[in-house]
Amino acid sequence: MTKNAVELRSVSFTYAGFDAPAVDDVSFAVAPGECIVLCGESGCGKTTATRIVNGLAGGFYEGSRTGKVLIAGRDVDGLEDWELSSLTGSVFQNPRTQFFNLDTTGEIAFGMENLGVPREEMHRRVRDVVRELGIECLMGRGIFELSGGQMQSVAFASAWACKPSVYVLDEPSSNLDPPSMEKLASFISKAKSSGSAVIIAEHRLSYLASVADRYLLFEGGSVAAEWDAQRFLGLSDAERESCGLRSSEPPKLADLMQRLSRPVSAFPAVEARGIYAGYEKGVPVLEGITVSFDPGRVVGVVGRNGAGKSTLLKCLAGIKKEELGHVRFQGS
Repeated sequence: MTKNAVELRSVSFTYAGFDAPAVDDVSFAVAPGECIVLCGESGCGKTTATRIVNGLAGGFYEGSRTGKVLIAGRDVDGLEDWELSSLTGSVFQNPRTQFFNLDTTGEIAFGMENLGVPREEMHRRVRDVVRELGIECLMGRGIFELSGGQMQSVAFASAWACKPSVYVLDEPSSNLDPPSMEKLASFISKAKSSGSAVIIAEHRLSYLASVADRYLLFEGGSVAAEWDAQRFLGLSDAERESCGLRSSEPPKLADLMQRLSRPVSAFPAVEARGIYAGYEKGVPVLEGITVSFDPGRVVGVVGRNGAGKSTLLKCLAGIKKEELGHVRFQGS
């Protein structure tokens, strides 16, 4: 009989300094090759559930746990840290928090180095991962020269290279554009095909429609509802909204534009003129950008990962100094 890849039995966890548990009497199991989505409003306990699986809750995050956690049939309380990390691969919401290297290639190899993978095997795996995930353009670059979405791709690649039995993803799509979300879904599909279990805590649900097998709704630290994929996709908008969930379908641009339609002022609240900015000398990210934003309007800055969205916003906020051009607020 095949063991469950992950099993939680009546698990509760309370962070140090808090009286109420973040996760309260939670039980669920995940089979090899299965993808489950932990969903619910912010603060419902889904992220803590992922931390229980990868060992961060009670390790990096101090607190007390009750109940039993099994990974590949083994009680995590009897595992050394390196044993648990060899079984689970994690991708966090903010990839900056999990990086140990300043270059992308070294970061992908870092986990394997700590697991004692032989050098030749490690080099082969790096090459394979880069090809499989299609991230050749990210190799040999400085970590902090990448966009948020590109960082997330490197974080996923570093987990992929270690060939874990369980992938634990905490809102991995937060910094991804739609094409990158589709690519992430294909990675998840490959992980499932290889026999790995996938646990995802997410708010953005539309990109998971083709890969998720089950959805667990968390409320107040407990599992309030569970649906298989077919039943979940059949929920009405009203049913999803009552649970505090986003739509399982991508938003339509026309609907968004209608919601954001407001009178336009002739005087811009902030404007950028002829902005040039970059991170590597001689390699600009923004080249002569001129744009203005009117008061009373909500504007979405969109584009592929690495296109310069975050760099533009950093310049507008004064976090990054533009090399040429200027930024004006209310005409000053």
